[in-house]
This record gives sequence, C-alpha cells and structure tokens, in this order.
Amino acid sequence: MAKIVFGMAVPHSGMLGQAPEDWLKNGERDRNNPQLWYRNRTWTYPELEAHREAAFEKYLTLEERTARAARCRAALDGMAAAYRDAKIDIAIILGKDQKEIFTDFSPSIAIYSGEEVHNGPPQRSVYAPDHHVTHPCHPQLATYLIDHFQKEGFDLTDLFAWPDNVWMKPLPEYPVVPHAYSFVYHQIMSDDPPPHVPIIMNCFYPPTQPSMSRCIEFGRVLRDAINAWPEDVRVGIFASGGLSHFVNDEEFDHRIMKMLAEYDYDGLAAVDDRSYQSGTSEIKLYVSVMKAVQETGAEMTLVDYVPCWRTPAGTGEGMGFMYWKAAD
Repeated sequence: MAKIVFGMAVPHSGMLGQAPEDWLKNGERDRNNPQLWYRNRTWTYPELEAHREAAFEKYLTLEERTARAARCRAALDGMAAAYRDAKIDIAIILGKDQKEIFTDFSPSIAIYSGEEVHNGPPQRSVYAPDHHVTHPCHPQLATYLIDHFQKEGFDLTDLFAWPDNVWMKPLPEYPVVPHAYSFVYHQIMSDDPPPHVPIIMNCFYPPTQPSMSRCIEFGRVLRDAINAWPEDVRVGIFASGGLSHFVNDEEFDHRIMKMLAEYDYDGLAAVDDRSYQSGTSEIKLYVSVMKAVQETGAEMTLVDYVPCWRTPAGTGEGMGFMYWKAAD
C-alpha cells in the first residue's frame, strides 16, 4: 500500500529570487494596493503606514535585506535537501491559481488529471529554468483521488488540461503552470519532480474559498485515499505559499506556526476567516498537509522563519520554511 512519508510547506515569493537591492521595488505595488489585508480588514497603504507608525523603516537597509535574503537562500537549500533525503516516489502538490489560468471562473478545488505539466520561459528565473521543460504527472492517481473525494462529499473540478497562463508575456506555445507549482519544481525538486498530482485550491478569491475547517477535512480525506492506494510507493505532500503577505504580521505568523507544530486544528479553525485572506490564505494549504501527515507521527521541523519587509508600513512576506518527515 502507499505510504505518506513526507510533508512540506514552503513560500513561493518572487522576492526569493530577487537581489536584495531590488526588494524595495515591490513596495510600489503595495503603495498602490487599495486593499491590503491586515488584522481582519483591508487598509490603504497610507492608512497602514500611519497605523503601524512606519515602524519597519529600520529593516529596509541594504544590510538587513542582504542578511534576510541569505537566510532565505540557506533555508531553501535545507528544504531541498530534506526533500531529497525523503526519497519519495510520488508527490501531491497543493497550490492555488492567482488568475494566471482561471480568469473567467474560480473553481473551489480542482485536481489536474493530465499526463504532464510545462515550465520554462518566459516564467521568471526564480520559478523556472531558462528552457522549456515538461514534468510527468500521475493521471491514474489523480482520477482515483477525484473518485475518492467525490464519495466523501467533496464536489471537485477535474482539470483535463492546463489553460494558458496569461501572466506569461509573450504567451509561449506551451501552458506554463502557475507560479505556486513552478516554484516547487524549480527550487525544491531541481526541475526533476517525480510523477505527481497538482491540486488547485482557491484560497485567494471569495466567495468560493474553502474554509479552514474544510481544508482540514480535505487533508483527512487525502490521507485516507493515499493510504488505500494499492501501489507500494512513498508519497510526499507539498503546500506552496504563505505565510502572512502582503502585509507581514510576525505575531500572527508565530501564533500560526505554534498551532501547526502542535497539530492544533481547533485553534487554526477558530482564527477569524478574515485573517486568511489575500496571500495569507495559503496557510490553509499547510493545514491540509499537516492533517495528512499527522498519523505518521512526524514532528514539524521549522528550518527558519524570515520576515522580509519592503516598506515602512511592514508590507512584505513572512517566509516560513517547514517540513514533516515520518520516521522510517
């Protein structure tokens, strides 16, 4: 029977591929964002900077940015090493679409059942190699998972083929996967992923966002489905995204990481859903992974947590690097 042996939660921020000298350029996007989610409501940038008293100016020096970028790089290297050590045969990758491929509709949960995925230019270098690559998927397992979830009361979308990725300019001849997936392929799996199943969960856009409780249940059903898969394979489950962004909230992130480490589902579900909005919503993917790996007895390994700022108001991203490895 299949055996879950590994889980991972990794951020996929474009800042992880930028030189620290360029981090502050992202702040212009934040300054022009009229809906910055922070503490259960949206703020304009001027409102947020006034509320937080421009307290993050001291973290914007090049010295600070360079040190934090180095920590992030070391953490990513550590995560890639943990993945290699797990020696998995099949991967399940949980991510989300950010209106890259779903521009006219927004399925709550979709499972890709096709044969392969594509990556490469013009995707940014933090997400892809400098040439077109294809990676094998696992349509048999995908179809099996869809059937299992349907029997457990989940109404899913079966994605037969990737739509074009409209973020890619100019549009290539192949459909580049959304950045949540390409980051894992490129940064964690060295552009050589095993056969895998991409699962797309709409964390980002109301009203079809799965609740935290639903994501916990998703993890349980995923665990049971994999444990019943008749092939003798080692399975790893990956969540791509998080933690708090695009307003970095260290206090919130530490509270979430404590609950993740303690398998505290009640605590995670009790958090006001308005805290799980914008990029911060990707924490829901972590919890599906955590639920799926819990019965292995794995403890969470926190490789590092690095808050990375790009404006005096504290916009930026909380980079949390963590994995769960079952004892052999």
